[in-house]
Amino acid sequence: MVKLLLSRAGILSLVLLICLIPVSGCGVMNDRPAAEDLSLVLAGMDGSDGVSFEGAAALLVGGKAVPESSLYYGGKVADHNKVSLYSLLPDGSQPGTAGESAPHPLERGSRDVPVYYTRLVKEDGEWKTQQAAALQESNPLEALNPLRQLEELEGREKTVTEEAGSARGTRVLRIELTPEEARSQLSAELDREMQAIRPASLVAAGTAAGEPAKELEARAALWEQKQAELQQRLKQASIRTVYYLKVDAKRNLPARLTCNRTTTSPGSAGVVTEETYITQVDFYGYQ
Repeated sequence: MVKLLLSRAGILSLVLLICLIPVSGCGVMNDRPAAEDLSLVLAGMDGSDGVSFEGAAALLVGGKAVPESSLYYGGKVADHNKVSLYSLLPDGSQPGTAGESAPHPLERGSRDVPVYYTRLVKEDGEWKTQQAAALQESNPLEALNPLRQLEELEGREKTVTEEAGSARGTRVLRIELTPEEARSQLSAELDREMQAIRPASLVAAGTAAGEPAKELEARAALWEQKQAELQQRLKQASIRTVYYLKVDAKRNLPARLTCNRTTTSPGSAGVVTEETYITQVDFYGYQ
């Protein structure tokens, strides 16, 4: 059920290009500390009534893209606290060229992707699913909510610097989480995903569908086994999470957010396994 620590089930393939990451500059720009500038950009995002976005996600193992591990998606933010996300075809239109200056840009591939849809709303400080649909067993879109990703930048311990060599009219902030925060973040994400398919949910769904009790028990046992394996791998893993936030300098609003999360863990026969989960989302059409 969970074959790779960072994989998202049911995602199809994507062509991934890895560009050189610009050399980090100093932590001050516009006579302000980079961390302060990040706070101002996030505040600007909070003040926007709405925005559209398109993005992509992919998993690399040993530096190579994993077949059937990628997803293109789009969506909209409305009323500050409502987000709708939907999957896109690999050749769908995009507001900007995928190969522009951000680190690890993602290009669209040529294969079809599964169809997903989800609608989220933030209530009492928590993101909750209002509506969801998927032609696969699991829906990965909730984890790709860009507002949640931006909130993560504000609330976690991190180091913020400015990248050198940004394109005219833009700035790029590099945000690296502390190792402890990177582990905590991943643990929370994996827990949300596992709890979404926990035995109680399986039993309820199976009972409604008339599934035999013995099969339900077998699925519950499998969940327990995979949960234990996942926790063991997480305990042994070294995790590094780095964000790159491309900022529209004129409006002081996010233009692109890229996240690179690399997990290094011992594999079979003592071989070290390195997995990198990459997400990239472009924002456009601010209201």
